[in-house]
Amino acid sequence: MEYILDTLGKIGFEWRQGLFNLVNFLIIFWILKRYAFKPLMKAINERQDAAREAHDNFESAKTELGMAKQRAQTLVDEAKVEANKVIEKSYEQAALVAVEMKDKAKKEIEALVEQAKRNIEIDKKEMKEALRKETVELVMLATEKIIRERLDEKKDQEYIKELIGSLKS
Repeated sequence: MEYILDTLGKIGFEWRQGLFNLVNFLIIFWILKRYAFKPLMKAINERQDAAREAHDNFESAKTELGMAKQRAQTLVDEAKVEANKVIEKSYEQAALVAVEMKDKAKKEIEALVEQAKRNIEIDKKEMKEALRKETVELVMLATEKIIRERLDEKKDQEYIKELIGSLKS
């Protein structure tokens, strides 16, 4: 060992100084390990954990976004189907309303025709009655002119009834 120390001494290495440097190095290494490396490693580990958590959150958000898109598309599809059903139902209701309106208009027209027929029948009867009265008066006047004498009231009434009876038949 002396040989090694002697050789190292020739190149300017002193073993006491080397031992002192080694002890200093170990003390500084221990201090750094305890007070610098631990907090540094802790901060590095915390950053790595935060980065992993952020990545996991990103992946879960990405998955949730995909699921939300699927749900949104499903809702849109359901809304389209529902809208088509509503449109179809409104067409059916419109057709029913149109049929009901046609039936109502037809009934109203039939009622108007019936009322017109009744009015015509009433007018016809009134005209016949008026015609009868005029005819009776004309016959009476003609008879009076022919006979040239006026019959008494009783005979006059009988004669009118007779004429009305003959006109009805």
